[in-house]
Amino acid sequence: MSKKRKLNSDIEQSTKRTVGGRSWKSGKRMFYSAAVLGILVGGGALVSSNLPTIMTHVQAATSMPSTFNQIGSIGSAPLFETAQTKWDNIQLGVDALAKSSNAEYYVGAKSKEGKGQAIGWYNGQTTYNGTSLGSLKGADPADLSQPNYNFVHKAMMTDADGFQDSDNFNMVSSSGEYVGIHNVGQAYQVSTGKYIPIGLKVTINDAKYYDSNEATTPKDVFGDGYKLLVSSRNDGRGNITLGYVVVMTGVPAVDNGGGGEGGGNGGSGETYGGATTGIPQSIQAVITYVNEDTGEVLPDKSLSVAKIADVDAGQAAELGDNSLGYIVSKPTNIELKDNVLTAKTNATVNQDADTLDANSFIAVKMNNSFSLTYTDTLGNNNQGSIIEALFGSQSATAPEPMGYLQLDKTTVQYGDDLPNNLYDFTDLKFQVLDKDKKVVETLTLDKDGKSPKSKALPAGDYTLHEISDKWSNTGQTERPDVKVTVKSGETTMVSGDKLANTAVQGQISITKAGVESGDDMWNGNYTLAGNQFKITSLTDGKTYTITTDDKGKAKTDKIPLGKYKIEEVKAADGFVNTFKPVEVELTYKDQNTEVVFGDAKGTNQEVKGQNKVGKEDAETGKDQDGQGVMKTAKYGYFYNDTSTGSSPHKVGDPVKWTDKPSPKLLEGTKATSAIINGQKVDFGDNVVIDVDDESLEAAVGNLASGKYYSQELDAGEGYTVDATKHEFEIKKKDDSTSNIVTADATSKEQLIKAKVSIHKQTENDGGSTNSGYNGVEFKAEPINGTKADPVTFTTGIDPVTGEDGFASALLAYGQWKITETKGIPGHDDIKPIYIRMKHDVEKDLLTVESSNYEDFHVLISSRTFNVTDNSSEENPNDEGLIIAGNVDSKNPNAPLSPMTYTDKETPDVPEEPEVPSIDIEKSNDTVPKAGDGNDKDKDNNVENDHDTEDTALIVEKNKVTAIKGTITNNGTDALTKIKFEDKLLNGSVSVKDLTWTYKGKKLSTDKDGYFTLDGKLLVLQPKEQIFETSGTLAALPDNELHGDQFGVSAVGVKSGKNVQDHDKFYAKRKAVAPTPAPASPIKKITNILLPKTGDSKSIMTALGAWIVIVATITGGVVLNERKRHTLAMAYHKIMRKIRK
Repeated sequence: MSKKRKLNSDIEQSTKRTVGGRSWKSGKRMFYSAAVLGILVGGGALVSSNLPTIMTHVQAATSMPSTFNQIGSIGSAPLFETAQTKWDNIQLGVDALAKSSNAEYYVGAKSKEGKGQAIGWYNGQTTYNGTSLGSLKGADPADLSQPNYNFVHKAMMTDADGFQDSDNFNMVSSSGEYVGIHNVGQAYQVSTGKYIPIGLKVTINDAKYYDSNEATTPKDVFGDGYKLLVSSRNDGRGNITLGYVVVMTGVPAVDNGGGGEGGGNGGSGETYGGATTGIPQSIQAVITYVNEDTGEVLPDKSLSVAKIADVDAGQAAELGDNSLGYIVSKPTNIELKDNVLTAKTNATVNQDADTLDANSFIAVKMNNSFSLTYTDTLGNNNQGSIIEALFGSQSATAPEPMGYLQLDKTTVQYGDDLPNNLYDFTDLKFQVLDKDKKVVETLTLDKDGKSPKSKALPAGDYTLHEISDKWSNTGQTERPDVKVTVKSGETTMVSGDKLANTAVQGQISITKAGVESGDDMWNGNYTLAGNQFKITSLTDGKTYTITTDDKGKAKTDKIPLGKYKIEEVKAADGFVNTFKPVEVELTYKDQNTEVVFGDAKGTNQEVKGQNKVGKEDAETGKDQDGQGVMKTAKYGYFYNDTSTGSSPHKVGDPVKWTDKPSPKLLEGTKATSAIINGQKVDFGDNVVIDVDDESLEAAVGNLASGKYYSQELDAGEGYTVDATKHEFEIKKKDDSTSNIVTADATSKEQLIKAKVSIHKQTENDGGSTNSGYNGVEFKAEPINGTKADPVTFTTGIDPVTGEDGFASALLAYGQWKITETKGIPGHDDIKPIYIRMKHDVEKDLLTVESSNYEDFHVLISSRTFNVTDNSSEENPNDEGLIIAGNVDSKNPNAPLSPMTYTDKETPDVPEEPEVPSIDIEKSNDTVPKAGDGNDKDKDNNVENDHDTEDTALIVEKNKVTAIKGTITNNGTDALTKIKFEDKLLNGSVSVKDLTWTYKGKKLSTDKDGYFTLDGKLLVLQPKEQIFETSGTLAALPDNELHGDQFGVSAVGVKSGKNVQDHDKFYAKRKAVAPTPAPASPIKKITNILLPKTGDSKSIMTALGAWIVIVATITGGVVLNERKRHTLAMAYHKIMRKIRK
């Protein structure tokens, strides 16, 4: 064909169109987007040019009906011919080829009941969306993107090819685009037993063409920027016909004599509107089966029967791999050429026949898609199209699915997972009987009880009958026949209870006891129930668990034969696991004995425990309190639960040394008796322990499991018995801890105390009036080895009587001295009072005495108390005595009779006037004690004072010096309006960071500079001090003398007088002393005669001496310049001292 312009230049590029359409998916993902789906309704889209994944199939030897003869192979697939081309005979061949396919989908399958639908074109059902061919008549002649209608009509719409104006077409512009043909039939889904609608996805991967009548080398349609017109229709007999025309977009249509499918000749050379068409050489496409309901591509294991028709005009129809076989007619117009089925002649076919005609072949495929390539092998014959005819509603279809049987033999006890090698399914067989009791198959089981899949069986009911020649080797019994149903297209698995037999088993019994208690438990905290055992098969490794009952016995369920190891994994309450593993073997007896037996025995160690109780003073802990003695305390142990057993007891019963399992003393000593409330009590076999003298602890071990408490029975001298029950429990912790160490208990002891009460009165008006007086202060101090802190107490209002002048104190057991530390002004203080407490531990009597004499030869008061040890019994030792009361843990205080003292009025003494005075001291180290204050102190009057230049502190180079100071009220009047100042006297470095505190609290200053505390003016009482807690003097420069003065002023609270004091401080940097020069006579005299600082008389005497010396020198000697200079320096030095 001639062209107006070059085919590969200036050609308008194709424009892809997007038309909405339904979704088809591949697997669980979208196979192509909504835009791509447009091709299915007439649009164009791109997909991968790669072929779908194809399952590899190894062709087995095929037994075909006698009407079929193998004439060759295409790849691994056999090629058969048959002279009987009716579809019922062809179906027999198809069924034979697909016999062992075991597919998941049967594409186009039809059942005997008429279900299913072959793959083909069904009017009113099948659709191919797009643009009608007739629409090309009205195309714009100038639009070179659309083909000329006449050219298309001549290429594929003549009588030979049969396409009509009403048939739709789509334009494919690139490799990988596809078209869709919807609802072309159904596929049988084996897993659901349903028939699902199927569509065809036709993906165009390659197209070749000749660009002129004379061309001999085909070119790439899409590579040259051209398009492929694809149309599809029903050929009138249910076959799906596909027609392909190459559209050379951008090239005007010129009549060069192109023809239809088989070719053409001549031509007028006239130019028409629209684009011209090319001469197709080959079309390569992939046909894919798609589930119309889901849009998903069918899985690879899909069986289909593809009829490929209209293989004429020298065309070769090549299918991809994975075919099960091919069938052609005899005779046929197709030959196997270069392993491809190819038309023998250039003749074309008008329509396909009702039978397998000479220009068609059948391919049985086992995949979800197949590649189909139509190639015009005769070269450039000016042909106008390539026409393909596929499938056909009247064609052979996929076979009706057959059914299969497969067995999975089990046992009642173990299913098909036999426990060990003493059981086996070997040599068991099942006969498959049909309805007529005819054996149609025999299935043999393997060692796992599974059979191979049976041969294909027609759907229906069957009977399984078990047979074996060696029952004894299997360890199983014969079971009754089993009824089964085989379903079309399914493998019926028979397993579980339907094929279960009883296996021979055994049972193991275990008997458990305690190491010490045997089967006679000590108490209710021990039991033989609950011991868990793990039984491990040494034959197959399986494990079992059993638990003992209250008799210590346990028995397994029925378990497999074999040798077993028995181990305890959990001990019962009250025991730890000391069971030693044992082995037991269960052996086969005979084929009539279903159960055999074995037994084992063992023991576990009982759980026991220990407890410790320690004695402490409630206030001082382990330290002595007063004169109390803790080391003689005794503690008893008691049960805190009720239990039966070989050592039965109830709550409150004492623990005995002979109770099982015999308690053992761990700390302290066994106590056999004690004086309790004045009476001797023998403890006998009861567990009572005297605490250790050093640790003050008692401990007992080897106690049986249970609840207990320890309690003090007898306290030491000066103490009341602790009534607390120190509860503890010995309870199993885990399976390995046989000795339970309970938490230590601490018995907080209450020391006996004497309650001392004093009533202080004054006598006025010559003794005619007595009155209680509040505010009198007394101090009680421990004496004679009594360990306690002093006690201060003050008179006040008696809360009971409302009278004034009452004071009381509790004094720890021991001896005390009470003195009046703050009396009544103008009255006498009382004499010292001595208090003495004596605890007779042999009689449990306490005596409390008071006296004004340290040797107690005259008593003020004496009282006797019973120390009851918390006993309700009478103390036999108090007979004839006046008992003031009982002392026990609830009432540990022993009150003395109140002592009343009346102070005599003393003569009036004139009150001394209040004298205000204040002192300030400053230093770099320990602050000196306060001086006289009020600026009365002399320089350097105390140690560590640096008040003058001569006594300046020598500091190291680059060293910071800490400055400390105190302000003291050394007068008799309280001071307020206290004001501090710091004045630099010499040098350039000042003291910084000064902070003052009073009684540990930092002081502030108000706007007038007065010290304040908590926002109020500070009042400094006599003898009180203010401390400087911080202050630093920075490092001094070389050769600099530092001089500084602290000053303080204040006002007397009562006197209203102003007072002040100052203290100087000098410091200088330490210098390296030069080698001293010999002193001149004048210097020597200066050193001798110069007085010390502050000695004014010495200064005057020295001055007189110097005058005499100077006169002598000036009168008789002519001084040289150096001597005159020395004399002048000495004079100035004297004058400085005088000024000071």
